[in-house]
Amino acid sequence: MKIQRTLSESAFLVNESRARRVDISQDRHAQLWVSKATRELWEDFTAKVYPYDAIELGLRNRFFLDTLRFFVRSAKNPVFVNIGAGFTSYPFLVEESCRYIEVDLEHVIDFKRKQIETWIKNGRMPERKIEFIPADLCSAGDRKRLQTTLTSSLVDTPSFLLLEGITYYLDEAVLHALFEMCAAIQRHGSVLAFDYWNPFIKSNPVFLRFKKYFAERFGHKETHYTFFDEEFIHTIHEYTPIEWTDIQKLETRYTDTIMLKNTLEILPENYVVLQRK
Repeated sequence: MKIQRTLSESAFLVNESRARRVDISQDRHAQLWVSKATRELWEDFTAKVYPYDAIELGLRNRFFLDTLRFFVRSAKNPVFVNIGAGFTSYPFLVEESCRYIEVDLEHVIDFKRKQIETWIKNGRMPERKIEFIPADLCSAGDRKRLQTTLTSSLVDTPSFLLLEGITYYLDEAVLHALFEMCAAIQRHGSVLAFDYWNPFIKSNPVFLRFKKYFAERFGHKETHYTFFDEEFIHTIHEYTPIEWTDIQKLETRYTDTIMLKNTLEILPENYVVLQRK
């Protein structure tokens, strides 16, 4: 796999974490995106930030995957839209029929499409039809075009919209705009799911090391992250929470360990599943 120069070397870190704990994540394709350089970067990251990334990201993937599987089995003609899809494998981990749409930056989409086409052709991935839509979520123009495109796809069918691993990197105004877009394009009974960081994480020692590492290692000088709590989620109009959980609860659900019990030694992430009213 030849990596494009336009892709950050951090882009594949989450794949190494999911690949290291396939027993949790169930992402048997994550390792396809991992190179020797990625493994070395992962070892450095976990040594300097925290050692539980494989468990945490494995649990996150498993939670969203199980939620998606349940939705697909329960809905008629379902559509799954992964906004900010990165190098996730969800379409290849669901056996039932579903329409798949992935949204990300143009260079990410182009790279992912080509790699998937190659791996399907040589039998390393099962056949799947995925619609790729390039969009910069921070661009009002791109969001408007994305809304127009998705409206025609979702108007008469139940949909599952996923925002994984991106809410804390987007400005609050952009988040509000995205949530308004989701409400505008989803029909009654559809699902919106995402993860988020609570404001108390700002003083968490792991988060402080995380922020320092990304600033120094990848030149991410931005110091702004978006944090919100349950009160903010209740301001997301036209949706009702149907599941609320966190990383520690997911550990008890999917494993028999308690390695994440100390909040000061982990990135305490939260997860919510909303249903369109």
